[in-house]
Amino acid sequence: MRPALLPALLIPALVACAPQGAPQPTVPAAAVLTLTPNPVRVGQDLQFTLRSPIGGEVALFVESPDGSVTQLLPNRQPDGQVRLNADQTQLFPSAGSTFFLRASAPTGVHTALLYVSSGPLNLSGVSEYASPSSTFATVSTQGSGSLLGAVAAKVKLLNPGVSATLTFTVQP
Repeated sequence: MRPALLPALLIPALVACAPQGAPQPTVPAAAVLTLTPNPVRVGQDLQFTLRSPIGGEVALFVESPDGSVTQLLPNRQPDGQVRLNADQTQLFPSAGSTFFLRASAPTGVHTALLYVSSGPLNLSGVSEYASPSSTFATVSTQGSGSLLGAVAAKVKLLNPGVSATLTFTVQP
């Protein structure tokens, strides 16, 4: 009986030694990404709503049904570098933007990825500008499922932050 009693007494003693009220690591809630209008038809102007529980620099990508991945943010337009403050909602493109987004073919299911980096945004190996005069960067990995696979994994590996995904259908 003695051997069984020792573990029974030792476990409560060890539990009592654990620090009380020790801070627990917190994981920030996810970012939020929505699209207006929804549903989307070819030819309609689009506007994303971006929101994040942390402040930081924004990357926004869209994968089309044909597997092509486009980097919308950042870009080299005058208002193509977006920074969100914590719990701030921002429209992209904004009402005063120098460009607009318009739904076009291919029709079908599209996937968008919003990533908000709490540090300087690093997209090395994710995308690059084809030339000094290119307005939009070219995403290195293309193909069906690559946005939520290889692209998202690389962005998360290089940048501490939060993300959101959105699936929407572009109709004819």
